[in-house]
Amino acid sequence: MPGHCENPGNDAADRLAKEAAQPGKTHPFQPLLTRENAYIRANIQAQWVSEWKSSQKGTHLQQIDNNLPSRYTRGMYGNLSRNRAYLLTQLRTGHNWLASYAKRFGFRDDNLCECGAQETVRHVLLNCPNLQELRGELRTKVGDALNRVSSLLGGSNEGEKGKPDTVSRTRTVQAVLDFAEASQRFRSRAP
Repeated sequence: MPGHCENPGNDAADRLAKEAAQPGKTHPFQPLLTRENAYIRANIQAQWVSEWKSSQKGTHLQQIDNNLPSRYTRGMYGNLSRNRAYLLTQLRTGHNWLASYAKRFGFRDDNLCECGAQETVRHVLLNCPNLQELRGELRTKVGDALNRVSSLLGGSNEGEKGKPDTVSRTRTVQAVLDFAEASQRFRSRAP
C-alpha cells in the first residue's frame, strides 16, 4: 500500500505530525520534578547571593570571603570538630571575645590588646608582637598565606576562577586554628 493513499490512519498521523512541528507548540506532559526542583533551588540561590552582596550586615565576613556563598565553605566547616568550627566562625565573622568586640557589648572598658594596640582578628593573626613566636611557627606552615587574613581563614577576595585548591586551604585553616588555640585569645565567653 503506498504511503499516503487516503488511508485515514496515515492522514491523521500526517496531520498530527504537522501540528506538532508548529512553532510554540507545547506537549501535554508535566515537567520533570527534578527539573522543577533544580529551577527552584537555582532561583533561591540567586536571590540569596543577591541579598548577601547588597547587605550591609556581615561586612567582616564579606571581606574575608568574597566568594560566599560556596559549597567549599560548607565542606570546610563539615570537616572540623564542633569546637574548631566554633573557633573558625569566631575568626571569620569577627563575633568573638577579643577586646574590640567585647567592648562593643559592654564586657570590657577598652578595646586594647595586651600590647596596647586595638585587639582585632587582624591584629591577633598578623601583628601582635606578643604572638611573634607563635606566628613564626604559623608562617612555616602556611607561607605566603600569612600576608592576608582572607587567605588564612579559607576565603578569597581575588575572585578566583575555577575550583579552589581545597587541600592547601584546608591545611592553612587547620594551621590558623592551631595558632588561635595556642594564642588563648579566643574564648567561648567574656572573661
